[in-house]
Amino acid sequence: MGSTEPKTFYDQHPFDWVPPNEIESMRAIVSPALADLIENLDAKSFVLDIGCGPGRVLGFLARRGVSCIGLDRSRISVGLAAERYHCPVVVGDNLRLPFADGSADVVISDGVIHHTEDPRAAFFENCRILKPGGRMYLAVYKPSGRYPWLYKYPGAFIRRGLRNQWSSHLVTLFAQTPYFLIHFIRSKGQRSWSGARNLFYDYFVTPKVAFLSRAVVEEWCRLGGSRVTLYDENRGANVHSFWLSKEMHPRVPHNLASPSAAETLMADNTGAA
Repeated sequence: MGSTEPKTFYDQHPFDWVPPNEIESMRAIVSPALADLIENLDAKSFVLDIGCGPGRVLGFLARRGVSCIGLDRSRISVGLAAERYHCPVVVGDNLRLPFADGSADVVISDGVIHHTEDPRAAFFENCRILKPGGRMYLAVYKPSGRYPWLYKYPGAFIRRGLRNQWSSHLVTLFAQTPYFLIHFIRSKGQRSWSGARNLFYDYFVTPKVAFLSRAVVEEWCRLGGSRVTLYDENRGANVHSFWLSKEMHPRVPHNLASPSAAETLMADNTGAA
């Protein structure tokens, strides 16, 4: 399936911040809930990693010998994933997934739908490709904490500053360089400039961000025929995590385009670029 746009934001700034040869401990890279899911997967499971980026989760799945396919909108990202982890990958849109209904035993959506044009529709599309009785791992940005404020206020100045060449140098000097130094110190010298730069662009410059509450996700589950089986607030982190289970006879939302109470809640928590 072809990309839906000539060049995406993540073609220019892939979410690539850990060198593949340095990924030793999965629990140092992904959330505890996702690590638990991967470690306890049945070897016969078929997993779709939607929004796989450069493929670090695919790498952990491949280590376990689990059958998996990664999908991402960025051709650069899926190229890196294929080269590094030798897993099947495809370029595609989270809102129009090129997979049949009920294809996957497990769907992983690790920090993805909050970057789409329509997080609600992306959520239901991910549910569509999940088998009845299957599980989904979902991680989305929280509406609480420091990140919504950082994206909306300092982030707005950063995004404006990057529009012009002269002001982009100021962004590098006064925002990106301090950000790199903080990560360099915290990582005890392991974080590279390019890795910190990719994180910086993902957090502050990415053009689409939605902050989704637990209530929103639970409402979408109710509408779409799934339920939350595990919730992790990930205190101190920017995202919260969910394990979802799809009902054996799920209901299908009547109209994904029509507003719902959950969609209204989401709109109140969406950061403006």
